[in-house]
Amino acid sequence: MKKNGHRIIEALFKKREERTAICAELASRREANRDLRDIRVFEIGLSPEQFGDYQQGSGAAAQEEEGLRLIAIAKKQGLFIDKSTWENFGDRKRLPSGESIVFLKNNGRSVVKLRNPFAKSVIKRLYARDALYEHVIHNILFPNTYYRFMGITQDAGGVRFVLTQKYFADIYGVPTQEEIDRYLIAGLGLKPEERYYYGNEYLAVTDVSADSDNVLTDGKCLYFIDPIIRFKKPAPMVCNHYYFELLK
Repeated sequence: MKKNGHRIIEALFKKREERTAICAELASRREANRDLRDIRVFEIGLSPEQFGDYQQGSGAAAQEEEGLRLIAIAKKQGLFIDKSTWENFGDRKRLPSGESIVFLKNNGRSVVKLRNPFAKSVIKRLYARDALYEHVIHNILFPNTYYRFMGITQDAGGVRFVLTQKYFADIYGVPTQEEIDRYLIAGLGLKPEERYYYGNEYLAVTDVSADSDNVLTDGKCLYFIDPIIRFKKPAPMVCNHYYFELLK
């Protein structure tokens, strides 16, 4: 990782000799800038006053309204991907997913995920307009499972974000819960809270159990494929917090 990334590691682990065998890093400032630049056009029309009562900001009506807003901007900006072109993404994986339609690209090295941004919104306590930032926060916290934003698509279920991610083959193993805990607690500075959650004042992370295949390891690094991130503050505020962490 670049210079900024190493500074973050030192801050997170406090002392170099206290580092764990499984490395933990935040993304670099350059990567965060690229992610934010990718979605800036979709921030048009957003206001700080959008955040208020959770139910009002997260209900079906709010999600439908936000989906239509995103689709309209994507079409205007040339970022809309028609459903008729999905077959170009590769072989569709048949494993069920409540959140994404997944395609394995023909090169076998990456996948395309058509993510329903409002899936699991009750668990995430997600404001409809916070969904735009979710993959950005994922990329800052878990840069080695980086999502690249490609655009917006639509199906009968509504709006979907089109994201690419490296494909992690079956050769990767499953880490122990102790290794996962070290990464999240010692590495990212999160604390265990409630049941199955790790968090701070800005966010909480879950779906990171060693009993699942959502966290893998190559013996040196952990790879958090698709953890659930729950925002405790408006997503732009969370994004700004971590962005400024990268400036230290």
